[in-house]
Amino acid sequence: MTPTAARTRAADPPATSLDLPVTRIPGIGAESAKLLERMNIHTIGDLLWHLPSRFDDFSKFVPLRRLVPNASQTAVATLGRISQRRTASGKLMTEAELAEEDGTPTDVRATWFGRAFVKETHREGERVRISGKVRFFGRTLQFSQPTLERADAEAVHTGRLVPIYPLTEGIKPGQMRRWLHTAIEGGMRRTGLVGEVAEPLPPAIRERHRLPDIASALRQVHFPDDVERLFAARRRLAFDELLVLQLALAQRRARWTAQASALPLFVPDAELARWIGELPFALTGAQQKSFGEIRGDLGKRVPMSRLLEGDVGSGKTVVAALAARIAAGSGAQTALMAPTELLAEQHARSLAALFANGGPTHALLTSSVTGDRRREILAGLADGSIDVAVGTHALVEEHVAFKRLALAVVDEQHRFGVRQRATFREKGTGTDPHLLLTTATPIPQTLNQTIYRDLDISVIDELPLGRQPIVTHLRTPEQLPRVWEGVRLAVRRGQQAFVVTPRIDPAEEGGDDVPSAIATEKDLQKEELRGLRLALMHGRMPAKERDAVMRRFADGEVDVLVATTVVEVGIDIPNATVMVVLGAERFGLAQLHQLRGRIGRGSERSYCVLVSDASDSERLAAMTAKKRDDDGREVPLDGFDLAKRDLAIRGAGEFLGERQSGVPELRIVDLADVDPELISETAEEADRILAGDAALARSEHAELSRAVDQLWRRYALA
Repeated sequence: MTPTAARTRAADPPATSLDLPVTRIPGIGAESAKLLERMNIHTIGDLLWHLPSRFDDFSKFVPLRRLVPNASQTAVATLGRISQRRTASGKLMTEAELAEEDGTPTDVRATWFGRAFVKETHREGERVRISGKVRFFGRTLQFSQPTLERADAEAVHTGRLVPIYPLTEGIKPGQMRRWLHTAIEGGMRRTGLVGEVAEPLPPAIRERHRLPDIASALRQVHFPDDVERLFAARRRLAFDELLVLQLALAQRRARWTAQASALPLFVPDAELARWIGELPFALTGAQQKSFGEIRGDLGKRVPMSRLLEGDVGSGKTVVAALAARIAAGSGAQTALMAPTELLAEQHARSLAALFANGGPTHALLTSSVTGDRRREILAGLADGSIDVAVGTHALVEEHVAFKRLALAVVDEQHRFGVRQRATFREKGTGTDPHLLLTTATPIPQTLNQTIYRDLDISVIDELPLGRQPIVTHLRTPEQLPRVWEGVRLAVRRGQQAFVVTPRIDPAEEGGDDVPSAIATEKDLQKEELRGLRLALMHGRMPAKERDAVMRRFADGEVDVLVATTVVEVGIDIPNATVMVVLGAERFGLAQLHQLRGRIGRGSERSYCVLVSDASDSERLAAMTAKKRDDDGREVPLDGFDLAKRDLAIRGAGEFLGERQSGVPELRIVDLADVDPELISETAEEADRILAGDAALARSEHAELSRAVDQLWRRYALA
């Protein structure tokens, strides 16, 4: 049974042990259960589906005499004397001497801070497995804060691929592992509970794709015997997840196509040619092609569901504005929704320029618009006198009513939930609005077959004429003094700069030197950029505060903005010509490309400086790579090139590493890093299933139907 299913039938007696509360697992008391509730874990079934985020590979054993410094390793050792003392700072330190498995003495030690129980639970002469980071302490090697288990005990925390789970404060990693090991491997007077998980795939599908059964997959994905079995288990769970997603989206598209009815929107060719001729620039070939596809959709009664992809600055807004003119010319309204007030304001300014010569009427509606002006706009939307409404999610609030909404444009759509997008369909008055989604985040072709399966795709893959390529440099931290000189020089010329860090606060993780926005801004104010006007912006600041900082930057009141990736998708600052990314190796390629796209909006040459020690990083090399354009000039790789390169670099797995990105709806699959073959297999399987059973009504598809239903209900997407 999938997570949370039991709570939908709270009144029913438990159908399986999976519906029982987690307190039925030995070791989970009332206090632990409260902590687990924070992670939405209520039942044993919920616990089983709480999957590891990564693994520590402690499966290879090394004799103590062959340990190497600065690496995580596992050994079998005999415990010598165990002592405890207080350090100068008052901390309790436990230290154990270690001998080889056969008792041969060594100089290797193990040390722990604060773990008094080590001395209480282990004795001198005991054989143990010990796993952890090995470091030099003086001239001797020592395990620092290692994990210990008796050598004759079953391997749970050491000597294997050790699962690392997402946690909440108050739950220790070892506790979560113990609870899950009990649930999966037995220990509740029965065999492991994974055997009670319902098998969603018919045998024919499992055989066709050589997939393990669901119980084996769950057991191996928590406590794998080896990397190969872990890979096969994750592939099985990823197959299920993608298949359910494919089925859900294909069914929804079929339902919309069959049931929905849109207003056909049309204007004569001559009028459209006049609008395009009045633009202050010529449309690129890619803009013309994309607009042609959109215009074709708008003329149909089946509502458009189209995603418009275009690199940063490729001119998506102009294409959307022309679509809005077609709607207005047909006597209908358009809603344009952006993820932030600043972006909404920017779109409103762009439309004001594009509609200057007698274009559609438009208004900006955000939460900041209040009083008489808000009442005036709401009335204009309700009586139809306002053709185009630009705003944030405020546009989908219940009290916003349109007279004849026929087109909804959702900008940077990956920032919105599908539910918010679908709400626009409820705003139609008896008809469904055409839906145009836009994104500047490059999407590899493989992803179009999964999360965007219910959409048609248009691509603007060329930049407008006159845009200067951004010069990208890779620098080491030792070269930073010259980088800051360059920032000062740009500011002296009247230009502005971004400095982006991977972390907000230096205290987020102890003991490393990852650049943080708070510390960087403070240091630059005091030292390298003293005398310049600096500002700080990060995700923990309230949205209004972030907007205020960004406005000051846009108005030229700030020379250098120190920020996290909250500036990844932001407003145009034509005067910003420098982007410095600290700790650049910690960002994905798509993020780095988005950050670079924040500059180069004006006529001045712009520079992106990636600062990193990782000189061998394939991602950073891709950011500085060049290709030849149609005129034979060397230009940087565009977003689509980088998306393909990222997929090639990351491959189909990185199963033992931390996921770099992904969507929260999915437990296993990272849609930015998914095996294209798996996508094709699940797409074909979904089409095969629905061709013979469109409603998933057959008994062999009962579990798949239930999973699709739970996907929609879990994320309120029905």
